[in-house]
Amino acid sequence: MRKTPITILFALLISAMTGQSPLADSLRRVYHKETNPEKKIAAYYALAQEAQMQNLDASFAYADTLEQMAKAAHSLEGEAKALHVRAKAYGDKGEHQTAIPLLKKQLSIGKQIKDLSIQADAYNALGGTYQDLLQNDSAQYYLHRAASLNEKLGDLESLASVYSNLGNVYKDSEFPDKAIEYLEKALKIRLQVGDDRKTIFTYNNLAVAYNGKNDFDKSMEYSRKGIDMALKNNNKFVAGVMIGGVCHLLHKLGKDREALPNCEKSIQYLQEANRETNLVFPYINSTAVYNSLGQPQKGLAFAMKGYALMQKHKLLDPLAVYYEEIARSYELLGQPKEALVWYKKFRALDDSLFTIDNSKVLADMEAKYQTQKKETEIINQQLKIEKQESILFRQQTWIWGLLVGLLAFVSLGWLFWNRFRLRKKAELDAALIQEQKLGLNAVIEAQEAERKRIAKDLHDGIAQEMVALKLGFSALQSKIAKVAPQEALQIGQLAHQLDESCTEVRNISHTMLPPMLEQHGLAPSLEMLLRNTFQSTALQYEFESSLVPEHLDEKVEIGVYRVAQELLNNIVKHANAGKVLVILYLAGGSLILRMEDDGQGFDFERARAQGSMGLLNILSRVSTLGGVFQTEAASPKGTISIIRIPLNNLEK
Repeated sequence: MRKTPITILFALLISAMTGQSPLADSLRRVYHKETNPEKKIAAYYALAQEAQMQNLDASFAYADTLEQMAKAAHSLEGEAKALHVRAKAYGDKGEHQTAIPLLKKQLSIGKQIKDLSIQADAYNALGGTYQDLLQNDSAQYYLHRAASLNEKLGDLESLASVYSNLGNVYKDSEFPDKAIEYLEKALKIRLQVGDDRKTIFTYNNLAVAYNGKNDFDKSMEYSRKGIDMALKNNNKFVAGVMIGGVCHLLHKLGKDREALPNCEKSIQYLQEANRETNLVFPYINSTAVYNSLGQPQKGLAFAMKGYALMQKHKLLDPLAVYYEEIARSYELLGQPKEALVWYKKFRALDDSLFTIDNSKVLADMEAKYQTQKKETEIINQQLKIEKQESILFRQQTWIWGLLVGLLAFVSLGWLFWNRFRLRKKAELDAALIQEQKLGLNAVIEAQEAERKRIAKDLHDGIAQEMVALKLGFSALQSKIAKVAPQEALQIGQLAHQLDESCTEVRNISHTMLPPMLEQHGLAPSLEMLLRNTFQSTALQYEFESSLVPEHLDEKVEIGVYRVAQELLNNIVKHANAGKVLVILYLAGGSLILRMEDDGQGFDFERARAQGSMGLLNILSRVSTLGGVFQTEAASPKGTISIIRIPLNNLEK
């Protein structure tokens, strides 16, 4: 019988996985027995995920096969799963920018078929990818959406994955306590469901988090647990990563002799698991250990191997560590010229990491290099200089030293004076900004007070009088209906027009002072604002709110509400959009309002240069709340507007 390409490729992949794990064998048996196309795709997807942990190179072949199976079965769900496998493979290779469009396409399919599980997986993977790109704000946004969906679905295993990723994001953002909180949640779920393989990753992440808190005993405890579990499950990839972490921790504690075999074992396991992008860490850890042991030649060899992988895969982390350790190796080898080159690269990469000690080292290296370069010239000159020329040279040196000293004294005095002038100028500028801010606050408060007064007058005065007048017209209509029906009809029309005017006055009153804002808080008021704004248009809208307290500070609620009004008015008048998404949530210590449309876009800098009143109103309100307003282009079209208000302004 002639085999199809799918059958041939699957057979090759199965043979590649033979003997890898009992779970893989079990999944293969399920795949072969299954006849339903959708269930067969699901079984193969599970098999692909298992293979991905064992053999990275095979991941793309699995993705190809899964895509062919999905197309043959006309399964959008299968196509989404194939995209997920392929994106994960690119991410593991360090090609994160290639993975992002694939994950967004998976998310789009999930929304199209209304599959919350696929959407949650895409959000989770996007969060992890943006974390790898060091874009932690975006990572938090996607991960919190994934957590919300998985909590709704009751999917504990996926929820544990999201908690684990959130823990890593908070760890990278240097919030170790928050990181440990989420990682402990993930660990609890994984121990509860008996998921040993992913529990290994959580042990590793907890070890790193506790290391960040300088709790080395706790870090070592979780590292040992993770390594034992990884070796028990024959997962050399994770074992290699965690043993590398132990090597780094021992080096940090000054136990370099004990650290060295851990570095070697880490390299061995990661090579066997074919994880090149992860090898860069044990390589540079080995360099640091050998440098501390006084064996810089060996250390340099490991560093150059790792640096070649960094360049091959275009990796950014830990590039600064490589520059520093390579420079240190050359310094220990007595090659100040080469050391200087690498120290300069280190400084250019991250000035914030270039401490005073490093500055001193760099100065020493440069001095050694300049001294070494000129030694020959100085010796030759000394041989040719006669006694009188030597005396003259010393006299000139003394004169020049005096001049340089005088110049240094004058320069130092000027520097102190300039520093004093700049400090006074900064104080004056700060006072001016504070005064402007107070004035702006007073103007906005006056505007809001005037709005309240007008709204109250409209609601309690004119509106009530118009209602009374309308009732009078209605009563008059009833009295003359039998005597003069034609005139009664005209009076009824007048009463109807008056009723519509009453409604319009009441709407104006509610717009100027929405009662729902005081009664029910910001989130319900924004949802009502969306409904009222778009009810007479063809625009579709979606509103989401997460972790927002029922009531905030009155200034914050009114300010955010007014900004939302202005943004929605701009969308209705100028955006030519078909759909609007509004999200209100807490993240990173701030209240965040995110508004996204699919319209024709918005040139923020051009509008600000032209002095747009609506934009100036938004900027002034956000500024008085100590917040930040930013816009960016949406994909494939439209505008994303984000308002971020600090959390310390939220407590009422």
